[in-house]
Amino acid sequence: MKNHSKKIIALCLLLMMVVVNLMGYAQSDVTASGSANDQYVKSVLNLKHTLRFNSNGKFKIVVFSDIQDKYPLNTDTIDYMNKILDQQKPDLVLLGGDNHTGGGSLAQSDSGMETYLRAMSKPMEDRKIPWAQVYGNHVLGGYNNDAVYTSQKKQQTIYEKFAYNISKAGTVSGTGNYVLPVLRSDSSKIAYNVWMMDSHSYVYKFRTGAEKKVLLETTDMNVNTKGNTIYSGYTYDVIHMDQIKWYWDTSVAMEKYNGSKIAGMMLFHIPLYEWNYLVKNSKSTGMTGTLGDGVIGAPEANSGLFQACYERGDVKTLLCGHDHMNDLCGTYMGITMAYVPTIGSYNYFSANNRGARVIEIDQNDPFNAKISMVYTKNLG
Repeated sequence: MKNHSKKIIALCLLLMMVVVNLMGYAQSDVTASGSANDQYVKSVLNLKHTLRFNSNGKFKIVVFSDIQDKYPLNTDTIDYMNKILDQQKPDLVLLGGDNHTGGGSLAQSDSGMETYLRAMSKPMEDRKIPWAQVYGNHVLGGYNNDAVYTSQKKQQTIYEKFAYNISKAGTVSGTGNYVLPVLRSDSSKIAYNVWMMDSHSYVYKFRTGAEKKVLLETTDMNVNTKGNTIYSGYTYDVIHMDQIKWYWDTSVAMEKYNGSKIAGMMLFHIPLYEWNYLVKNSKSTGMTGTLGDGVIGAPEANSGLFQACYERGDVKTLLCGHDHMNDLCGTYMGITMAYVPTIGSYNYFSANNRGARVIEIDQNDPFNAKISMVYTKNLG
């Protein structure tokens, strides 16, 4: 019995040692994982200009979209941008894509593109306001005639040359998938995130002929409805799965680093499929504004990005450009979706709704950002 008891005691001690070793391994693994997480978030926080709420705990963003001009730019466009910036005095300016026509003289060389972007960004650069951009479906336009995304990457290097441009290229599909954290006024804690996503351009650049045929046949059923049924923007691509995963993973990492979920907004050029729900349910979504273009120019495929934002519960504002005369805004499933109509005077526009979106955030209530419009017709 004594020998048997000794064997049992020895076995128990051995098991305890194994458990202790496993716990130690697990703890070291968690520590390593935490360290890697912190390093990743610190790389996200590394911006050319740190964004921070002011001493009153406020942060204001102005969003321009669809400038879609050539060089030299229309003087009205620059004048409107200057007036809005002087009136609003934002802490950050965002450009919602189709920031140029993608053609003309600026398409011939890097120097032509840089000359255009210097003139376009002058309102922000002169005022030393940090600014950033996403890309639209007119981003390529034969510029340098390179393979898909190559010219976007070249444009990105030009954007980043400007002193107050704080955009990043990103590492997933497309160019310009990144997040801009805004710190609290009184600490280094992140109070708000500005997510920037590349919504790409045309689906037929990436899909097979058979898939394109299916999309075209689907469109034929809706082509003459003039918005009476859900519009089928068959030519437009969607935000890709690796981009959605990047958003999700980065959101989780930043929450872990911050110790709490971080409220935010997201900007991309082409609207999501869910924008159709605003028009079809205008009363229940509290829709304001107008469908000036007559359609929602969204892809007919559903990317799943809206659902990802809903499930993460951090992004409460989604903004897009693309349809120049749409200025509608509404809330669905707790997420506000809004258009940014064109600020430009070169491409098509409506004098009634041309303008910019303004987002105002309070660091003590960041999940309830105030969203409004500034119209050029009221600038005088």
